[in-house]
Amino acid sequence: MNSAQRLMFSSSPPRVELESFAIPAPAAGQILVRNTRTQVSAGSETNFLRFGPKSYGLPDGAARANIGYMTAGRILATGPGVSGFSAGDRVVTATGHASHALVDLTPTATVELIPEGVSDDVAGFIALGDVALHGVRRARLQIDQSVAIFGMGIVGQLVLQFARISGAHPLIAIDLVDERLELARKSGATHVINAAREDVAARVKEITGGAGAEAVFHCAQAASILQTAMECAADRGTVVLTGSPPGTATIRLKEELLRKELVLTGTYEAGLTQTHVYWPWNRSRNRLACLRLMASGELDLHPLITHLVPATEAGAIYDLVLGGSSGWLGIVFKWD
Repeated sequence: MNSAQRLMFSSSPPRVELESFAIPAPAAGQILVRNTRTQVSAGSETNFLRFGPKSYGLPDGAARANIGYMTAGRILATGPGVSGFSAGDRVVTATGHASHALVDLTPTATVELIPEGVSDDVAGFIALGDVALHGVRRARLQIDQSVAIFGMGIVGQLVLQFARISGAHPLIAIDLVDERLELARKSGATHVINAAREDVAARVKEITGGAGAEAVFHCAQAASILQTAMECAADRGTVVLTGSPPGTATIRLKEELLRKELVLTGTYEAGLTQTHVYWPWNRSRNRLACLRLMASGELDLHPLITHLVPATEAGAIYDLVLGGSSGWLGIVFKWD
């Protein structure tokens, strides 16, 4: 048996604790990974802490759980029948915040080899990169198509970088926090708007010559932003819900949705673990695209990491995240 540690999350009251656990040797079709880094998905993980397991996609009874789904590490051992992976390989896996993980190599498993030139610090963010890239694909961006993005968290920053790579222009970043808007400039934003100080819809229309943005991405945690996002959209534009905001939104049907003939698109990637003749961009293909773009330098997340800290500091980190959007962005826990 191997001694390991993991983070356990509770929602009543919100709490994160480090505990020890025993992990056995890998069985047939499994690999044992020693994680060096686990990356935080702030929106999903704070949903669990604030609203309980159901908001994270777990049963109501799972009041205490090891959550998280973005990890980078090195394979320690492989079980019988494993092919394509060997001890020593650097991999990204979809497991919780822990020092070790057993991964079942099922046809839908999330396991990708990390290429040279991609650090463990950023590799795990390909899970959110997959989410962002899927949203950009659903928007079907074109060269010089105008884009506005609400919410400059990690998903919003990734959407911005993918929109830049797609050739979209102008690229308008919208947030309430100046430090996140400054990072958005590094991600490729041509214009930034602080929604606390400016009339967002008026400013977007000014930037786009009165037309509005042809593609608007909702990447924030506030459901109510949807109405403003629709006001920012151009006639026959697309509004893409790429974040995972809890709660409900109130919108005007006639003024924006009807008269502007908007398309509202939700993105969740259910059923996209395998390719389909009508949609070839499955989740693994998106993750591999992220890794390739990271290795080439076209996708750069290093400037977005504000906290690279030992897992023993997790409690204080989540207190910071629950306290608001200022003072943090990309968070990575160290397990080495």
